[in-house]
Parts: sequence; structure tokens; C-alpha cells
Amino acid sequence: MADHDNNASPSHDSIDPTLPPVVQDFLRQGGTLQEIRLDANGTWLHEGLRFENQRVVDLFSRSVNRTEGGTWVLEIGRFTYPIVVEDTGFFVDRADWEAVPPRIWLSDGTKEDLHANTLRYAEGGRLYAPVKEGRFEARFKRSVYHSIADYLAEDARGYVLRLPGGDLRLHEDDNASEK
Repeated sequence: MADHDNNASPSHDSIDPTLPPVVQDFLRQGGTLQEIRLDANGTWLHEGLRFENQRVVDLFSRSVNRTEGGTWVLEIGRFTYPIVVEDTGFFVDRADWEAVPPRIWLSDGTKEDLHANTLRYAEGGRLYAPVKEGRFEARFKRSVYHSIADYLAEDARGYVLRLPGGDLRLHEDDNASEK
């Protein structure tokens, strides 16, 4: 899953036309945005330094979205701010593998059901599931990823999770892009 980094200060010809006009105008006039980054492990950074205030982290995690033009943004009320996302905008913080269907809790504070054959395994021990009605993918945080070990089996077609509600096949595809 190779999400592109959206530049915090794009050139005039690369400004996403689906950003709010006020943001586009600011960037066209040479304005510079301070970088807010969501790294590949789900850590929020400001100009390279980790956000320490959990309330800010929670607010940002609840406010992630993507414009129709593909720019990752924070949307807080009427405020829209372009951000850099290294991998994906959502992370799986917790999972209940015994539930039927299995349930996942996301970094934005929501929870969703996992559906059969929707999980994707990527090289390097990364596991993803479609979320938000398939509009995005969420990456399983390391602790949640490791919690599936008791359910994981390998057969001739690859890896499968043997769960109480049925099997979930892990699709291997490191080149899929986020919806």
C-alpha cells in the first residue's frame, strides 16, 4: 500500500482543486503550512516532533479525511488543514476476534464489523482491512496484528484466520492503493 505523501506546501500547479478555496488561495499566495504528519505506525507529528497531548491526538484521529482530489486533511468544524499521511489515515486499535462477525475499533473512536475475505496482508507484517464503507483502509497496529496469532493458519492458498464465525482469508497484495 503505497500512499503518496501529499506535500504540505505544494507548488501552484499541484494544488488540489478540491481543497477549500481559502486553503487554495493561501497556498497560491505562497503561504507555507506547518507539517502535520501521521506516520506509518499511527503516530501524530508536528514538524517532526510527536504530539504529546492525548486530547489533540484523539481530536486529530477523529478528524482525518481525504478530499476528492486525494489530499489527506484534518477537518475540524469549518477548518480544513492538509496533512501528510505516510501509509493510511486509519488504524485498528483493538479487535474482538471471537465476535461474529469479528469487530474492530478504529483510531477515530468508531467500531466496525469485519467482513469475510476483506483482510489484506502486505509484506513486512502489515495487515489492512477496508473501513468506512470501503472508502478507506485501516492498518492494524502491531499489538492487534499480533493478537491474531492464535487464529492464523497457512494452507496451499496462503494465510487464513480460523475464527468462530468462519474463515477470513488474508489477501497478499503490497501494491494495492487506498480507495
